[in-house]
Amino acid sequence: MLAWIADNAATLIAAAAVLILVGIAVFSLVKQKKSGKGGCTGNCASCGGCCPYGKKQD
Repeated sequence: MLAWIADNAATLIAAAAVLILVGIAVFSLVKQKKSGKGGCTGNCASCGGCCPYGKKQD
C-alpha cells in the first residue's frame, strides 16, 4: 500500500489540491447565497445582463 502511495504521490497531491479548491469555491458560493449577494435579482441594470427575470410578464 505504501509503495502504491509513493508511486502515485504527485497524482494524489494534485487531486487533493483540486478538491480543496472546489470546496473553497462551493463554500464561497453558499456564503454569498446566504448573505443575499449572489444570484439574479431581476434588475438587469445592476448586472448589465439580459435575462428573462428582468422582463415584465404579460
